Amino acid sequence: MEIMEGAALCFESRGYAATSLDEVAARISSTKGRIYHHYASKAELFLDVYRTGMMMNFQAIEPLLEHDMPPVERLKAVLGAHVRCVIRTKAFQNVVIQGVDMLRHGTMPANEHAELAQLAELRDAYSEHFSKLLEDARAAGAIDYSRIKIALNSLFMCINGPIVWFTPREGQAEHDIEAVADECVLYAMRLLGYSGEMP
Repeated sequence: MEIMEGAALCFESRGYAATSLDEVAARISSTKGRIYHHYASKAELFLDVYRTGMMMNFQAIEPLLEHDMPPVERLKAVLGAHVRCVIRTKAFQNVVIQGVDMLRHGTMPANEHAELAQLAELRDAYSEHFSKLLEDARAAGAIDYSRIKIALNSLFMCINGPIVWFTPREGQAEHDIEAVADECVLYAMRLLGYSGEMP
């Protein structure tokens, strides 16, 4: 995990193309040989960081998906879990975003490009959870939207925002991070026309 964490920070700060395995090794005070012991290439390491970032997201929300609660409360809970995960694993989530762009622009060799496409299917499966949450909350009359694709994309822009603009400060209190997450959820819910109570 140390290698992936170091790599995620390097990819986040410099991007895939500008990051070298030497830089990753320096970040974790290790040797490039140690990295090559686990990964055959930079691309393989990048893809593992991407996959891990997605699995972190799934692990954050899946325990809440089957909770016995009103649909809108489940939606709020899952949105909150996602935002908190995004904040706490920001470097990994930044790699996920880079991977999406790389797939769109075809900037990886064929073998790695095929794996990027498989990871995109994982993202689609993750997105499906949110589609279901939106449909259930809408059926219950708690939110409203005209087109689910637009609602879903707008929702993700809101709850993924911290990947772009949030930078944790050293020693930042946990309640400050919670407040950021709660506000992201508030805006996301208001975007969906929800007028009920929020934390």
